[in-house]
Amino acid sequence: MRVEAKTVVKSFKDLPRIQRKLIGDAIRKSTLEGVRWARTLAPVDSGDLKRGIYAKFDFQPGSLSASVEAAPDDGPSQAKALSIEFGRRYTRKRRVPGRRGLLNRGITEPMPFMQRTQSLLGKKHAGRIKRAIRKAAKEAGFK
Repeated sequence: MRVEAKTVVKSFKDLPRIQRKLIGDAIRKSTLEGVRWARTLAPVDSGDLKRGIYAKFDFQPGSLSASVEAAPDDGPSQAKALSIEFGRRYTRKRRVPGRRGLLNRGITEPMPFMQRTQSLLGKKHAGRIKRAIRKAAKEAGFK
């Protein structure tokens, strides 16, 4: 789930520091709430997936973006998180046997915990950002 404040990028530089902090706080609060929801909704087998969910903040001149990441950036962790989120199914008729001689490695049913988190928090996040922008504009004297 990616949370971005694209509507503010243009006037973000013009706002005083206090108003930028209001918008940044709203983004941070939504992102950390997304992490809590994703950890709550994540399926638990060994607990690695649940512990691997974290918030990633990106500060650049004139913008602030944040995202909820389901796994670290390494390949095996990403593959595991994607196979849990979207499921996996071997649809080929023939599969090359693995080291143990198994032909079919099974099916993983999807358990979309990140998609549910996004659907639960999407409107709430949009409202939170709009309120922060209105409050910042009001305090800066733009309204």
